[in-house]
Amino acid sequence: MPKALELRKVIKLLAKFGVIYVRSSGRHPKFYEPQTKKSYPIKSHGRKTMILSYALNDLIDKFGLPGDIFDRD
Repeated sequence: MPKALELRKVIKLLAKFGVIYVRSSGRHPKFYEPQTKKSYPIKSHGRKTMILSYALNDLIDKFGLPGDIFDRD
C-alpha cells in the first residue's frame, strides 16, 4: 500500500502515463485520461494537499497503472 503523497508529486507521476489534472467545472478537481475518458475526482485544497493511500490505490485501479508507481522516488 503506497504512503500518502503531496498532490503536486502525484500530478507529475501521473502525467508520465497520460493522466492529466483538470480543475475546470464541478466541485472537485479530477484526474482525467483523455484516451479512455475515465476520470477520478479528488479533494484538493492546494498543491500541497496530502493524497491518502486509499485514493492512490483507487487511482492505480481506475487507470490501470503499475502497482509500484507511487513507491518510486
